[in-house]
Amino acid sequence: MMDKVAFFADYLAKKPGDRFAMYSLALELAKTERWNDAEQAFGSLLEVHPQSGAGHYQLGMLLSAQEKHEAALAAWRQGLALLKGSSESEARRSIVEIEAAIEDLLDDM
Repeated sequence: MMDKVAFFADYLAKKPGDRFAMYSLALELAKTERWNDAEQAFGSLLEVHPQSGAGHYQLGMLLSAQEKHEAALAAWRQGLALLKGSSESEARRSIVEIEAAIEDLLDDM
């Protein structure tokens, strides 16, 4: 049975730029604690899909988990700037999640 990282990498080889597969690959890399690979995967996702609210949120969470607090705040703030004014439900939900994450991080610093 193919592991999930290999599955999504293989899928992306066939369908480059697929938003769901790019996001899923980044999440799976993060779950396996391949921090640098996960960060690069989120970066690739956000280059191709800058309106991926979940991508912005998860990138900040990844950075925060590694105690890269300033980088997490920067990632989240960039996400908020890119999502501002979006009418997509995913974007609106992500804005709320990102704002709460920023508030939580600032409270803990």
